[in-house]
Amino acid sequence: MNYTQTKLAIDQLIQKAQSYGQLSSEQLKRLNHKFRLEWNYNSNSMEGNTLTVAETRSVMIGNLDVQRKPLKDVLEVKGHDEVISEILRIGKGEIRLSEKRIKEIHKGIMYEEDPALRDKIGIWKQEANEIINHKGEKYLFVLPEEIPEKIHDLLNRTNAKIDLIQMGRKDAPHPVDVALSFHLEYLNIHPFYDGNGRTARILSNLILVALGYPPFWITENERGIYYRYIADIQCYGGRKDDLFNYMGELILRSQQMICDVLDGKSIEDEDDIDKEIELLKRELKAKKGDKEVIKRSNIVIKELFDIHISELFNRYIEKGQLLKDTCYSINYELLVNDRAPSSSMTTDIIDDQIELEFLNESWYISKKVNSISIRLNFKGALNGAIELFSSAIHVEFKEFKFIVYNIVNKEVVSLREFIYSDNITKEINSSIINENIRRVLAVLKQQIS
Repeated sequence: MNYTQTKLAIDQLIQKAQSYGQLSSEQLKRLNHKFRLEWNYNSNSMEGNTLTVAETRSVMIGNLDVQRKPLKDVLEVKGHDEVISEILRIGKGEIRLSEKRIKEIHKGIMYEEDPALRDKIGIWKQEANEIINHKGEKYLFVLPEEIPEKIHDLLNRTNAKIDLIQMGRKDAPHPVDVALSFHLEYLNIHPFYDGNGRTARILSNLILVALGYPPFWITENERGIYYRYIADIQCYGGRKDDLFNYMGELILRSQQMICDVLDGKSIEDEDDIDKEIELLKRELKAKKGDKEVIKRSNIVIKELFDIHISELFNRYIEKGQLLKDTCYSINYELLVNDRAPSSSMTTDIIDDQIELEFLNESWYISKKVNSISIRLNFKGALNGAIELFSSAIHVEFKEFKFIVYNIVNKEVVSLREFIYSDNITKEINSSIINENIRRVLAVLKQQIS
């Protein structure tokens, strides 16, 4: 099919779906889950995210227990899912694209541990960016000083086209034309330091969904062709219709899924279950040369504390010391099974150097250890705005793994999951601590203001 025929095929399937009436709640749930999973996994993996399909699914259902994966990858998938879930929830309706909305989406899907990079999120790029295409040639995107004008012009033209469509005008362009033209122009502008591909796909799909069309995604096998079409247009004056027809077929695939659900057909990949089973086997099977599978015991937990957790807790207290001038006092508590094993485990943060140690007692032998926590208690901001709140890093021990939780003001977030033989690096410790302290700062700023 050519591009015109592809658009016609999409419209015919939309009419077929409309003839069935509204989707049932169960059908809508299946479709939304499938669209979110494919969109989250494929769009993020295109930008180097390391989460598998199964791990992406676990993040979508609110389980952040993703083993040995960068915190950045986990939180970016989580943020991406929140953004696209809102788009799918709103569905067809009024839409106005704006610079503010684009920047908010960028803030929602990006996460950086480096403060210098974090300051770049949600603002137009300050430095020129470029890409090396499939032929090894360099292509320079729109320069930083041209971004405001280029974006403003693109948004004005796109919103004008959307208005014509929603008014039902005879001279209105086809919705797929609007979404894909925006997609290509936005990629050529490349307005942010990073995350331009993800925002381009989100914004293009936002246009499609708001105008009554399904979202698209680009699988691993389809990326090479997609990138070549874009490079041919950007660098060599290639035909836009070739790219648009290719992407139109991806939209057609999504619309076919809607019709399949209405017809009672399965929309799962035939090998999805096989993949899940094989993944589970790989995770459970201890191959020669793999990390040793260790079962939980109090002795194992004590060794884990001495080698890794104590360093995490000490560094957390050191970071908490930096906040002591914002409050009348800050103390820390070491908790075992959510209780202090000794009264001496509660200490004010007053020393320049603090070393946290377990007492040489039988706490790890006398009873089953389910969890260990380090909690910071903040007592009264200096301006009197805050009475008391606390934050904690909480480690919970399971049979073959342990989970690190981030707790601020009683709000619990699961951050990382490890097996007992894992090496918890300083980088991992830093990411866990920094995420907690960022949440503490947000509470302080909100309550003080």
